[in-house]
Amino acid sequence: MIRRGTRRHGLRPILAVLGLLLHLPAAGLAGQALPEPLSLGEALRLAGENHPLLSASRADIESLQADAARAYARDDIDIGARLQARFIEPSDVATDQSHNDSRAALFARKQLYDFGRTEALEAAAETRVNGGRLRFSADLTQYRIRVMQAFFDVLIADLTFARDNEAMAVAFVQADRLRDRNELGQVSDSRLLEQQNAYQALRMQRLRAQARQRSSRAKLAQLLNRPDDLPATLAPPPLQENDQALPEYEDLVKAALANNPRVQSLKADLEAARLRIKAERAGARPVLSGSVSTAAGNRDISSRNPLEVELRLDIPLYRGGRVDAEVARARATMHRLEAELKQLEFDLRQNLLDVWLDIQTLLAQRQQVEVSTDYRALDFDRAQALYELQVKTDFGTALVGQSRAALLAAQTEYALALDWARLSALSGESFSPYLQPTSLDRQGDPHD
Repeated sequence: MIRRGTRRHGLRPILAVLGLLLHLPAAGLAGQALPEPLSLGEALRLAGENHPLLSASRADIESLQADAARAYARDDIDIGARLQARFIEPSDVATDQSHNDSRAALFARKQLYDFGRTEALEAAAETRVNGGRLRFSADLTQYRIRVMQAFFDVLIADLTFARDNEAMAVAFVQADRLRDRNELGQVSDSRLLEQQNAYQALRMQRLRAQARQRSSRAKLAQLLNRPDDLPATLAPPPLQENDQALPEYEDLVKAALANNPRVQSLKADLEAARLRIKAERAGARPVLSGSVSTAAGNRDISSRNPLEVELRLDIPLYRGGRVDAEVARARATMHRLEAELKQLEFDLRQNLLDVWLDIQTLLAQRQQVEVSTDYRALDFDRAQALYELQVKTDFGTALVGQSRAALLAAQTEYALALDWARLSALSGESFSPYLQPTSLDRQGDPHD
């Protein structure tokens, strides 16, 4: 017969004590700067656009803007001065026999026209900048979805801990009662050890749930760019968007092919590649330029002009294979982008279908959740009534069942909200109030 230690009676005192542990993560985070409680909208506002996950996209835009500035500067006027300190031994027939032939000149040069090359390069560079902005928009949307996922993970972790906390408390009480009966010889040692083993398994499950509470908060804090400011309490969002009607799949595909920011970005890159081909072909065309200069020197000789104005037309007669090579390289880039765009469209169709079907499944699961929630509520009311009438000694099992139903309901609603957000990201439409518009005509430069 297995002996026990201090006796404990009843389920409510156990639940009251263990229930306090649900607030341990929050207690350790008191005094932080985050709002209390933290809402999903506030979390997304705090997330902003400065997270390291967006740094690569931002740097890509900066690089593309620099390329565009360089393209626009190709035909800028070039103004400069030339100073020369010269010592010479003059010719015997020279009128001026001085040795100081120092000179100073001021000049201005400008390319006037290159028959379309610069214009095509400028258009290609600007188109690539637009593509970079669209990629930033797509990356920003994915980042916000990650913040939403992390926010929901914290709420799920709290509900999971509540369920496991209650289940462990029930198992503890059951083991405690079995110890009483074991002492009276009514229950075998084997049955008692079985119950104690079940309690220890639930205890470990609860510890893992408690660790997930802290881990999920740390992940959310890092996504909010505040790794040392862990959120304490989160406010569950209303998620009214989960009740909207699901569009037809074919309509979503049409919208996605027209509005998806990654598709738009690749189309912009493809157009830039076509313009680059046009620019490279213009490399064999003439270039018209003009210059003006004025000069003065220490020696006054007849061959030196104080003012010169020049209009020059350079006509390439033979460029070898350089132009053809650059055209071929630009065409290869265009073909690669065409293949990437086609594959992206295939992937987009499949991803849309997967999310669309998942939303349908979750909407069906909602019906199961409603029935389960109603059943657990009735079961809890019945168990509570019996407990108060002392027909049964506790109603812990009903309490755990109610927590499980609440967890399933939350998991279903949060999964639906994430799917609506993913549908927004894929289609470029507004199915989620937590995502910003992704179309280029609805957003500005991320640097503005």
